[in-house]
Amino acid sequence: MDISRKTDYALRMLAMLADGENNLLSVRAAAEQVDVPYSFARSIQHGLVQAGIVESLRGVHGGMRLKADPNDVTIRQIVEAVQGPMVMNDCTANGAECSRMNSCCYHSVWMGAQALMVDYLDSVTLADVVQGTLAPVVDAKFANRESFAEYVSCAEKCRRLA
Repeated sequence: MDISRKTDYALRMLAMLADGENNLLSVRAAAEQVDVPYSFARSIQHGLVQAGIVESLRGVHGGMRLKADPNDVTIRQIVEAVQGPMVMNDCTANGAECSRMNSCCYHSVWMGAQALMVDYLDSVTLADVVQGTLAPVVDAKFANRESFAEYVSCAEKCRRLA
């Protein structure tokens, strides 16, 4: 799992929107503040509009503003809006096909790591980060070895293979 530069810039732009007194931010101003080319900032804006996180307003006094409440937008939603579904490994992608998936002793490890990361990033909202109230919560099942099969569907099969 790699957080791309594009996602990093999107998070910075969203922080400016969530923290700003003026709810409207021109893409050009955002590009300048984040230090990215305007065309790149526009492509970031497009992904965030498609995900329903921001809305775009045209005209001389146009720009973008948050469409979703920052308290309801998770960091995972932002990451996935910009760079697609979060996957730890090719074999953990939705609908993945791997010839070794049924015999690989590491598949369940990658599935567990992905489940943990999704849970963690879903526990942090844009508002948490911008307001400095960051207090991520991860389900206690991740600390309990006996709960592994609850969040990794192939866990039992992988134990038998080991």
